[in-house]
Amino acid sequence: MTENNYEQVYFDSYKSKISGWFFESKKNYESVIILFHGTGSQKDFGLNIIAKNLSNNGISALIFDYRGFGDSENIKGYPKRYLSAKHQIEDILSAVKFIRHNKKIKKIGLFGESMSAALAMMAAKDLESKKKPIQAVYSQSPACFEFPKWPFAFKKFIYKSIFLDLLFRNKSIKIYQTSPKDVKCYLPDSFCFWPIIPDKTLGSWNNKIPARSIFNIAVLVLSGKIKRNLRKIKTPILISQGSLDRFLGSSFKSIDKMFNNNKNVNVEIYRYKGEHISALPMVNKKQYEVDKKKYEHKSNTYYPEIYKDLFPVYLKFFKKHLTYKNISYEFRKKVFN
Repeated sequence: MTENNYEQVYFDSYKSKISGWFFESKKNYESVIILFHGTGSQKDFGLNIIAKNLSNNGISALIFDYRGFGDSENIKGYPKRYLSAKHQIEDILSAVKFIRHNKKIKKIGLFGESMSAALAMMAAKDLESKKKPIQAVYSQSPACFEFPKWPFAFKKFIYKSIFLDLLFRNKSIKIYQTSPKDVKCYLPDSFCFWPIIPDKTLGSWNNKIPARSIFNIAVLVLSGKIKRNLRKIKTPILISQGSLDRFLGSSFKSIDKMFNNNKNVNVEIYRYKGEHISALPMVNKKQYEVDKKKYEHKSNTYYPEIYKDLFPVYLKFFKKHLTYKNISYEFRKKVFN
């Protein structure tokens, strides 16, 4: 254990070494939550705080960097910070395998943020199909349910960047805005993200991803694969969304249509007043004070109260579903029969 109360762990994912931090709960070693970072992020961007709080409240937690992020090895044959749903889901399944085989823990919950919120649900569906289900999924600010409505000028910049990277394999673009008016980045209106980024980051994080990663995300969304896979998911799911979330405004209607009044799923939807990223704990309070004066959207002032309010909501959800006696007979019957 380190001074931060976690164990440095490593596991393999398709011949690459994944780096993770395991926060063991002293109260309960029977269950664990595996947490996944969002687009262009990594495990030290607030997930470490959540994991520590979970372990202090009776549930062990594992956080890790996807291949190509943080201090994990790259996907073989691909550049650093390459985004691909296929590869990231492989990493999630490798993490579940590590917990089951190395830590000998059977009760598992998944926690995904942003793009990983959708991938966590897809991974759970994959495990269902293999008759190896996990117990619960929490999807925080899920992305990739609808294609974003980008302005023409922004589309032109994105499409040109993707074309150049597909052709020459050397074009990267910024992930987050470096000023409120910066539009040449993957996530417009993302200046408020900086309070979750520590001054000293793991690995060689530099706010850039290969432009063709965006092509992969676009194909995932436009293919409709997420919606097809999740319409009949049986694993219990809690989805949280911010009412001021401009990244996912078009996802509200899509998620409601998929899950509300759908008798084939066990999905709860929780809405809070806040931004896409504001449900993550602050890491860099100094940067927050700078952002608060410059950033134009009022939701930026909600840090860090939303996280404090939301944590008990998903903690209660996980405690309910990570106790075997609380796993309903009907859920076990649907999955295993």
